[in-house]
Amino acid sequence: MIYVVSAFLCAYAGFAALCSITTRNLRLVWTTPPSRGVVRALRVAGFLLLALSWFPCYWNWDVPMGTAAWVMNLTASGLALVFPFAYAPRRSVQAGGVAALLAGLILLVS
Repeated sequence: MIYVVSAFLCAYAGFAALCSITTRNLRLVWTTPPSRGVVRALRVAGFLLLALSWFPCYWNWDVPMGTAAWVMNLTASGLALVFPFAYAPRRSVQAGGVAALLAGLILLVS
């Protein structure tokens, strides 16, 4: 169960990183436009966190079942980001940073 939570947190953080740098959301999240280096770093971090969220599902189950759990986990974390993002975009992205730290902590402890 703890692996599923860490996969959820990794996916949430990855989606938050990718959501924060889309052109449409730049004014909602950032007070000043980010530099190209920050945009590139957040894009790489977002995709790496989404890919990293597969491994806890794999550790808990075998490859086919873990992949199915990962896809369902991606859907749940995407929905968990989208609904609060409509009301508090900056807080939702900040929660993604906290989620990344918590996921790393959970994976290190377990």
